[in-house]
Amino acid sequence: MKKLRITVFADPVCTWCWGSVPVLRALEYRLGKNVEIEYVMCGMIEDIRSFVNRRLQIGGDTALSNRNMMKAWLEASVVHGMPVQEHGFHLFSDAHPSTFPQNIAYVAAKLCLADEGGDLARANRYLRRVQQATALEAIQTSRVEILADLAAVEGFDPEEFAQTMDSDAAKKAFADDRERARLFDVKEFPTFLLEYSGRESVLRGYTTYNAFVKEILALGGGEIPARLLKQSGSEADSHAPTIKNVKSFVQHYKSVFPVEIATAFSLVRRSGRSAVNIESYEQLPDIVDELLKSGEIGMAPVGNSFKLFDLKEPANTSRERMSELHHAW
Repeated sequence: MKKLRITVFADPVCTWCWGSVPVLRALEYRLGKNVEIEYVMCGMIEDIRSFVNRRLQIGGDTALSNRNMMKAWLEASVVHGMPVQEHGFHLFSDAHPSTFPQNIAYVAAKLCLADEGGDLARANRYLRRVQQATALEAIQTSRVEILADLAAVEGFDPEEFAQTMDSDAAKKAFADDRERARLFDVKEFPTFLLEYSGRESVLRGYTTYNAFVKEILALGGGEIPARLLKQSGSEADSHAPTIKNVKSFVQHYKSVFPVEIATAFSLVRRSGRSAVNIESYEQLPDIVDELLKSGEIGMAPVGNSFKLFDLKEPANTSRERMSELHHAW
């Protein structure tokens, strides 16, 4: 099949963009090299002190905005399943009132990688690192030095990265992203542009995996095999929720959350259950028990959920990795 391209109009601080990560990861896992995912940075909040969201009471006072934003994130987490950390959350301050730095950091990552052929996968890993540090580790990611440190965790030179963020090229790339979002009339984060074989489709707002599959199959016009996206029910299916397959998934991505396993393997969520809990999904508790018994997969509490990780890889947080790198420097 030809390559499916997914452009995600987003902001690294948007909770529904964070909540869409399991869907995008599931598509990436199932389609492999047949899908390419790139983000367009929209810049959700230029200055929280002049921003107004009356429904959620976010905007104006920075302390109140932090408190009400976390309240909204906790409520959203129950729906989308990606964990958040309430304790210590202080994203905005008078000195750091914007989400623009996090947006510029992603375009800076792409610029830094341009000489390497534009490694989108690596840029996207960096973006996830920023999202995770923001939502799950209560790190004030609006600070340039923090964004550079997070880049170092992903193998970038931190000084070069900070310089790139401050460059005219990065500012222009971010402005170009925002103009592209305006042309596509993006008013909801995330918004997805799907392109396949000269055809395109737009999905606006948080979208479930099943809704994505329906749209992709329609866009493919019969050219995209449904078996790649839908569970066949056969144990021979390489995407069936077997212990072997789920272990391979965890080891491939190094660290995952329960909802990411559930989405990638189409596990049924029990009615009325929070999406962040292991017990909320049929089969998942037994799968997790077997993974832990294997001695190759570990588990640790994070925020309002858990993470499962490959014991061969470091299981520490971005904050701990940054500290290690500072000692190494």
